[in-house]
Amino acid sequence: METQLKERIDKLVSHEKVFLFMKGNPSFPQCGFSNQVVQILKAYKIPFGHFDVLSDSEVRQGIKDYSDWPTIPQLFVGGEFMGGCDIVREAWENGELTEQLKETFPDLTIEAPKPPAQVVHISPSDAKQLLEEASSKMLDVRSPAERELASVDGFQLLDQELVQEMVDKWDRETPLVFMCHFGGRSTQAAEFFCQQGFQNVKNVAGGIDAWSKQVDNALPRY
Repeated sequence: METQLKERIDKLVSHEKVFLFMKGNPSFPQCGFSNQVVQILKAYKIPFGHFDVLSDSEVRQGIKDYSDWPTIPQLFVGGEFMGGCDIVREAWENGELTEQLKETFPDLTIEAPKPPAQVVHISPSDAKQLLEEASSKMLDVRSPAERELASVDGFQLLDQELVQEMVDKWDRETPLVFMCHFGGRSTQAAEFFCQQGFQNVKNVAGGIDAWSKQVDNALPRY
């Protein structure tokens, strides 16, 4: 590695007690792995620096040589390389990250955020009961065109604007129920929101197709 590039990365790493090399920025991560680390750091409510490697190809390759680690994101704590997404996530879950952050920020009260919840798969009948109770936010991850073919009253279209609002503003204890056509896309959406820290996340197994067969035979199948 060139001396000039190493000195540049040294300066970035030492700029903040916690520093993240990522794709995108904390407001708009450009990959899921970067987003996972960002959400973990945000959950700890600590300050951290960041650098978008997509904005600079020299740093994007240089940081891999610097840390001898082949992928992005890369997290540095107290000037020391900690690891990528999987290692950071494991360190969060086993408490190691919490202890490191307590040492790094002795003047702050560091509390470990809750570990990510697991998606609970429920039947259409169970989802119907939750819908009637109005106790959960019911979310349809299908496209507007699909909703024109068949939809269940009370399920709101999950578009990108709503996703951003939920991630930025919603209480993580809000109960969520996701549904799609057959259950695959909604499972992915549910898992994403678990990663964002939501603690009560359900998925309608079999999607609206199963709803038509088990709950409302008048609902068109497609």
